Order: sequence, then C-alpha cells, then structure tokens
Amino acid sequence: MKIPHDKFCVLPWISLEASPIGTVRPCCLAEDEIVDNNGVKFNLKSTDFASIQNSEYMSQLRQEFLSERSPATCRKCWAVEDAGGTSKRQHTLNRLKHMDTGTEWTRDAKPLMFLDLKLGNICNLKCRICGSWSSSQFATEELKFTDNKKSSFHYQMLRDGAWPRENKNFWDEIDLCLDEIRYIEFTGGEPFLIQEHFDMLTGMVQRGIAHQVEIHYNTNGTVFPEHAEDIWRHFKTVEIAFSIDDVGARFEYQRSNAVWTEVCENLDRFRDLKEIYPNIQLQICTTVNVFNIRYLDQVAAWIDTNRESFNFVYWNMLHEIWHFSISRLPQKAKEELTSYLRSCKIPAEFVDEFDRIINFMNNGESSDGTAMLEAMRQLDYRRNQSLVTLMPELAAIIEYA
Repeated sequence: MKIPHDKFCVLPWISLEASPIGTVRPCCLAEDEIVDNNGVKFNLKSTDFASIQNSEYMSQLRQEFLSERSPATCRKCWAVEDAGGTSKRQHTLNRLKHMDTGTEWTRDAKPLMFLDLKLGNICNLKCRICGSWSSSQFATEELKFTDNKKSSFHYQMLRDGAWPRENKNFWDEIDLCLDEIRYIEFTGGEPFLIQEHFDMLTGMVQRGIAHQVEIHYNTNGTVFPEHAEDIWRHFKTVEIAFSIDDVGARFEYQRSNAVWTEVCENLDRFRDLKEIYPNIQLQICTTVNVFNIRYLDQVAAWIDTNRESFNFVYWNMLHEIWHFSISRLPQKAKEELTSYLRSCKIPAEFVDEFDRIINFMNNGESSDGTAMLEAMRQLDYRRNQSLVTLMPELAAIIEYA
C-alpha cells in the first residue's frame, strides 16, 4: 500500500465504523461522529453508506490528511504516537498493507473495503471501563438507580442499541457492498451474542466470496459460539482478540458477570479450534486503565505463560471513560506507579511496551482524581464489591478508602 506521507491514515477513504447505536465515525477512535451539512449526525437507521462516505465532512477530513495536517478528531492516535506507542492509525496501515487501494489519493472516497461493525450493545457483562453505550447489562444496571427512567440516557441506549434488528435496510445496504469488502471487524456489545452477524457471514459463504474476506473479533471470552466453526472455515482469516485486562478475581471485579475459570475453559476450546483450522488466529488485547495499571506485570506474566497460544498481543490504551484513563491519574499516583512499573519483573518482550505505557500515562494531563474515586465508590456500592479488598496496593496509591 503506497501512501502520500508518514502521518497519513487510509481509513477516511476506505472505512466506516458503525457505533452500537447506529451513528457513524471514520474509525472507532475518532472523537467526532460524522455529520451532514446541517450538523446532524448520520445514522445507519436512515442513511446509506455512499451518502456518508461522500459527505462534505468526510471530504474535508480527507483533505486534512492530504494537506499533511493532524485532524483534531484523531487526537487519540496522536497521543499514543507521541508516547512512542503504536496507534490505531499505524496498526491499521500495517494490518491492511497487503491490500490494493491504488496509488492515487484525492478528496474522493474509495470503495469501502473495511467495515467496523458494532451491531448494537447486546452484552452479557457490565465492565467497569464500559457504559450504557456499549453494554445492555450496564444500561440495565444504571436504570435501577435512575429516576425518570424512560427519559434517561440509559433507556435511550437500550432502545437505540437495538437498531440492527429493527432496520432491514441496513442489511440490504451491507449486501450491496460485500463484493468490495476485504476486512470486517465485529466488536460490540459482545459480537458472539449477535446472531444477525452470523447470518451475514453465512450469506457471504453462500455467495462464494468468503475466501477473500478477513474477519476480526473483539470478544470478552465468555461465549463460545458452537455453530461458528462451519462458517469461519470458509474465510481468508478469522482473528479472535480476547479482552483480558487482568486475571482471576481482579478480572471478575473489572468485568462483572464474567467467571475467570469459564473464560479460561473457552480459551482452551478456541485453541483447539485454531489447531484444526489454520485460518483462525488468536490474540490478546489488554486495555490499560486505572484498575489494572498496578497489576500489569501479573497480566504480562499470564500472557507470557500462555504465549504460544496467541498470534499477537496488543496493549490498548483506555480513552473513552476519561476518569479511568491512566493519563488522567493524579500526579502523585503517576509517580508511584512509574516507580513500581520500572522496578517490577516483566517478560523481556514487553519491556519496550511498558515504557510506552509509562510515557502515555505521564504525557497526559493529570487530574485531582475526584471523578475517578467517585465513580469507583459508586460501582463498588451498586455491585457490593470492594476495591480495597481485591486491590489494596492500588487503593493505597490512589488514596481510595
């Protein structure tokens, strides 16, 4: 893939991301949703892909990259790169480097090759670094503590998160562009709970185009789709990335409703599947956040012990829930955590990555920690849990009581 310069991103030309409620962004990390000329957000419940791709918003975004500017909506990637990490932009360039996008780049869109589909917010977990936007379980919990339920944000998310099951036009629109598609990401919610996406993949197998398409999943590891084997074996590659942010009881604390032993059993089943079908690849995606930053050495040790099972390990930085981002920790906590991470034993292959994590943390604008502590206390109260009991070392560093 030939690109105009080293700060270039191909996604505004070839990709769209469908959010859990049907709004659209150039990618999952873009700050802003795509809007029409009146500033109204596009929504896949009522708008086709071509109208979004060819909008003035997207044309201007493409021009910014052509002019070698750094679009503000891409702030999260720039922050990761400034810390020396590998951003979504860079990871995508590497991931799609073998695909033919042509050599000419103008303000005009290219055919859609990459779809990032969050097909609603159906999920069986209520992770602490998530929210009603991406988890039906989280939204349901929030409603228990919300007055005027039907006018609340959480009720709206439950309603809007059902959009893929209520909009036949969306699936017709997908069908029109499938011949050009080469890469699809399914995240969520929990994608293995969304039957419609398996129906879509089955249709691709029946049309004889599955062999040219690569699939990527982000899954919480709690679900093993028994029927997927007969579908996945037809695709070029199937990458399954497991969100493993911690281990044991801390994993269960951070990802409420999950059972660590059941996740480990599912990982064994996926490993067996990988041995049968060489097109299946397994990954670990660890999202670094305030809950696991003190225990990353233990996460790294677990990954190292199971390293042969996984084709790739990705250390992801939490951005969206800003008060749980390590970049916003109080300065004193950053200093103590930096000292700990510099001194603890880390598998050699992760040393450079830990340096980048430390840089990302220290490059961010520190907060006083008030919003973080209030959110932690609220979740502990609602779920009858205790950060102090499970993570006493972290509790001491952030002065949580």
